[in-house]
Amino acid sequence: MWDRKSLTLRKYSQFSAIILVAVAFISSGKEAAALTADEVLNRMTPEQSATYVNGIIEGLATARWLQDRPNAEGMNCIYDWYYQQPNSAVWNRIIEWFERHPEQQAGALMAVLIKPECGE
Repeated sequence: MWDRKSLTLRKYSQFSAIILVAVAFISSGKEAAALTADEVLNRMTPEQSATYVNGIIEGLATARWLQDRPNAEGMNCIYDWYYQQPNSAVWNRIIEWFERHPEQQAGALMAVLIKPECGE
């Protein structure tokens, strides 16, 4: 009997915690938004821009692996494209692309830039 009450109490406390977290994210979500290319280029330092774009690449590569798993070919293509040497050629393409579309979200622009090289 005690185990049943304990299990029920745990279930409701976990449910309450989930609701609390969801409400916190929803209420703070109004301030969070994906950054535009203009914000990445003009409001960030070069180090911050590189870190932000690295995060986009990691997200795209991971999403590609989850879509194609266990085949890692698409994920590796994204990594190979981004981390190719010399890396300055890739950065010049990214900057040029961002400058052409300053109002668009940086993540969407990166997906469009990578698609011809690595597919969907």
